[in-house]
Amino acid sequence: MDNSIYITLSRQMALFRDMEVTANNIANVDTPGYQGEKLLFSDFLVKDVQNTDRRNTAYALDPMTYRDTSSGRMKTTGNTFDVAISGDAYFQVQSPLGVRYTRSGNFQVDAEGNLVTVEGYPVLGNDGGTITLPQNAVNVDINGSGQITVDGQDAGQIGMVEFANPQGMTRLGNNFYTATETPIPSETARMAQGVLESSNVTAVTEMVRVMNVSRAVGNTAKFIETMYDLERRTGQIYARQQA
Repeated sequence: MDNSIYITLSRQMALFRDMEVTANNIANVDTPGYQGEKLLFSDFLVKDVQNTDRRNTAYALDPMTYRDTSSGRMKTTGNTFDVAISGDAYFQVQSPLGVRYTRSGNFQVDAEGNLVTVEGYPVLGNDGGTITLPQNAVNVDINGSGQITVDGQDAGQIGMVEFANPQGMTRLGNNFYTATETPIPSETARMAQGVLESSNVTAVTEMVRVMNVSRAVGNTAKFIETMYDLERRTGQIYARQQA
């Protein structure tokens, strides 16, 4: 009977983790370029040492999460420095702790003319350097390859890089990633100006997930309570028989 409780508890712990992941997705439904996470469930077998004739017991395990790397909906903003990537590439930015990667392209220009993120991190070009725009720029155009033209003059190129294994990237916060793998310049991704990539999380889908997980948690809790009650009654019956 204890095995049944342990198995159910392992399932309940996995459900709690699933709820955490889903709640984070919902919290970032309006975050530009956010890529939703999903939980990868599996199980592992434990041999029943009390009865070698019985099958191994399967316990629930949630060893990892993975990112949904599909593109979010493209939303036209008309803002000069809003850019979105079409393809499996990332922008590079220089954070205080090193180079970070992101899909969020809601950029702006700081007081020194540097192209930066909303956090103030400089956006990097294909050469790995920062991008500085001329003062008093009027007409700023960004083409599909990220090339920036200011009043007809070349002003740099926003870099787009890819990874052979994007699932190997580590999320930092909600919208930045780090990677041990060396990125390569993207040859297939395209950039659009005046557009932002929305989160690829669908609020309705995630809310349905919350309800399903909540129901499953309730069912497992009820099962555990029932099993404990059976154990208690069994103990009482046994005690009376021994009296």
